[in-house]
Amino acid sequence: MSYDIGLYLKVDTGGPEPIDYCAADIGNYTSNVAGMWHDALGHRLADLHGRRAGDCADALTRAVHDMQQRPDHYQAMNPRNGWGDYEGALDYLARLRIACLAHPAAEINVSH
Repeated sequence: MSYDIGLYLKVDTGGPEPIDYCAADIGNYTSNVAGMWHDALGHRLADLHGRRAGDCADALTRAVHDMQQRPDHYQAMNPRNGWGDYEGALDYLARLRIACLAHPAAEINVSH
C-alpha cells in the first residue's frame, strides 16, 4: 500500500462543468513510513486530504524541519522490510511542502 498525493484546482474552461486541474503531482510513496509522517506532523498524512494547500504549508514546514533536525530519531523508524526509509519519507514530505507553497489555493488529494 502507498500514498499517492496530488494538488488540484477547479478550473472554469467555459464548458458546462469546471475541470480538476492537477497543479502538482507529488507521486506515491510507501505507507510503511506513515509513522514517521505522523510523528513529524502530529497527525496522519491522510488527514491532509481535502484541505487547502496554503492552510497546510506551515505544518508541513515544521514537519520537514523536525525531520531534518532529528534524523537519528526518524532513521530508527525505518521499516524493517526495507520498503521505504527516512530519506525517502523526508523527500516526499518536502516535495509536498514545496507544492503547497507554490499552489496555496489548490486542494490536497491523498489516496492510499
